[in-house]
Amino acid sequence: MLEIHWDEQWVEALTLILLAVGFIMAILLRNPFLNYLLMFLTGFQAARIYFMKRRKEPIFPFILMIAGFLLGYLLGSFWSSRFWTLIFFVVGYGISYYLHVKGILTIFKSEPFLKQ
Repeated sequence: MLEIHWDEQWVEALTLILLAVGFIMAILLRNPFLNYLLMFLTGFQAARIYFMKRRKEPIFPFILMIAGFLLGYLLGSFWSSRFWTLIFFVVGYGISYYLHVKGILTIFKSEPFLKQ
């Protein structure tokens, strides 16, 4: 019988779940404008997660989960261009990361956010 060790394989399991969620979301979302908007916002959020976790935890599990969602979404986007979907994700990621590095957007628990 197949035995799964969740404490060791949580990344792989969550990546597969996010791949399926991305695929289902892309199939259900038929409007190309909403598809591109969702990918832009997903890239924006992915850069925020990457920025928050980059120095505190191992980053590879988060990159794997983001890539799993992105791959599932790209595989399921039948009603829009996969190229433009990927471009909107990269642009959203780039803008968000730049705004976080420059300090324009901050994390809630960071020192610049907490003002006394």
